[in-house]
Amino acid sequence: MLTPALPTCPRCKQTDQVQKVSSLYGLNTKEWYETNMREQDGHYYHTRDRHEAHTELGLKLKPPEKPVSPSHPGVWYGIGVGFVLLLLSGLCPLLIVPELIVAGVLSESRVEIPDIAGHPGWAVLAVVGLILLLLLLVALVVGGILLKRRYERSLAGYKKKKSQYDQEELLRWKDAMQRWNQLYFCLRDETAFLTGEEKFIRLEELPKFLADPYYRSW
Repeated sequence: MLTPALPTCPRCKQTDQVQKVSSLYGLNTKEWYETNMREQDGHYYHTRDRHEAHTELGLKLKPPEKPVSPSHPGVWYGIGVGFVLLLLSGLCPLLIVPELIVAGVLSESRVEIPDIAGHPGWAVLAVVGLILLLLLLVALVVGGILLKRRYERSLAGYKKKKSQYDQEELLRWKDAMQRWNQLYFCLRDETAFLTGEEKFIRLEELPKFLADPYYRSW
């Protein structure tokens, strides 16, 4: 079976030093994983961390990096709401204490509360407790409304960014990856090129070509 001939470098017109960019990148890149043990809250967890090392040529031939997708705002809002609920779980018992004391007095238990500023202590505690609970309820309602409006704005912004990511950034990256996978590289001249084209791309200008296929480096 005949081995297909390598494409000819448009710069030196030779084939002996020509290799596929993706293959050459793999030869100049090393990837490995390390398993580590980490302690958290008295428990030990095993994590698998990925590492990557390149030669100087491998770094220059690196494929275009995939853009990061925008994160959904629900994640951060969920963390915030969880923190607020945790805080309330600590405050609520303190706010209910006055009502519990008043309930003990009204049930004729042996709870004695001294007068406060000439007023029955149990009545003062009842009013203070009710006011605090009412303020907390109002704060929760107002905060919930404001949080809902802010979340809706954040969600609208996320949808806009996600649409731009899917329709523009991700498509540009896929096009760049397709061009990268089609490229050949001549080690003699340190230039990249596409099969059947006379245009060559200098190594230092490869990122510009991948971002813009119409970029001319010669």
